[in-house]
Amino acid sequence: MPTEFAAHDPVTAAAPSWPDFPDLEPGKALEAFPPLNAATARSIVQDRWERLVARAVVPEPPERVWKALTSPEEVCHWLAVCRGAPAREDQEYLLDFEDGEFFQCRTEVATAPSAEGHGVLRHLWRWAGVGPATRVVWELDPVDGGTQITATEEAFNPPSDWRSWNGNGWPGILDQLAGYLRTGTTWRWPWRRMGPYVQIELAAAPYDAWDVLSKPEALRYWLQRRYGDFTTGSKLVLVMGDASGTVEMTVQRHVEPNQEFPSYLPWLEFGLRRASWPVELGGKLYIEPAGLDRSLFQIFVDNWENVPAAVQREERQIIAQFFRDAMVRAQQLISPRPSSSHPHGWS
Repeated sequence: MPTEFAAHDPVTAAAPSWPDFPDLEPGKALEAFPPLNAATARSIVQDRWERLVARAVVPEPPERVWKALTSPEEVCHWLAVCRGAPAREDQEYLLDFEDGEFFQCRTEVATAPSAEGHGVLRHLWRWAGVGPATRVVWELDPVDGGTQITATEEAFNPPSDWRSWNGNGWPGILDQLAGYLRTGTTWRWPWRRMGPYVQIELAAAPYDAWDVLSKPEALRYWLQRRYGDFTTGSKLVLVMGDASGTVEMTVQRHVEPNQEFPSYLPWLEFGLRRASWPVELGGKLYIEPAGLDRSLFQIFVDNWENVPAAVQREERQIIAQFFRDAMVRAQQLISPRPSSSHPHGWS
């Protein structure tokens, strides 16, 4: 072979020597020179703190108001049946509305009115025993001719409608207390067209949690569905888990994530029917953020005014317990716990 061609012979020619490019290695290049669409930012805090304060003046001395606030025999007349002792610090008690809904409470501070008349009752409470805890502070101060009552509730990452939901409740509750103190009138929580309303915190972002909970195989566990899914128009038969039988849930509308303004959060509207009801109840299942990588899962039922009064109370209790247990199972599905809410799968 002529020598002028030997250097070009692919067999006999030496392999070319490539330079070393350590700065172009994938990991190093991404770190030193990331692409424009690189997702390098992340949220580290998504918290809200909210407070409601209501105030009223009643023509009674602080000692009398304190007794109405802390005596179970009196609380039952203007707020709810009290199962326990509110004035005992570090103790739990229930404020029971006897329709399946209640507050689980724990007293932190119980200071009866002093010689100067100032008193403080501070406690935590959870709706239905599974909702997020909020703090309630009752303060009593003497004024000319009576007592000034200040009720404050504080919440951390509450539902988005917490202020509108509770904002008019505290003035109403103070008016109930004032009416009871003035005349002895019993102001029990009235039968409502709304409820049960159950909320529970989940250890996942809303979209992630909804994606898990809305799958048919997940519905079989947390909602105890016999058949059906969350497709609009679908009918789900839900097993109540005891001798109460079943309840039928009709999916009227399922809005999936990123589909509807303004929140773009998922939600489900449904109808609810049982054999003992001549009408269908309405309801909504929805989810929203509750801090970073956490969410608040909520269910709401209404239209009870069309159910015969003779069965309303018992049926509300059954539905409230069922959805409370369902929410606990949903929480376990997102963040598994050592034991389930029911001791037996067949129960």
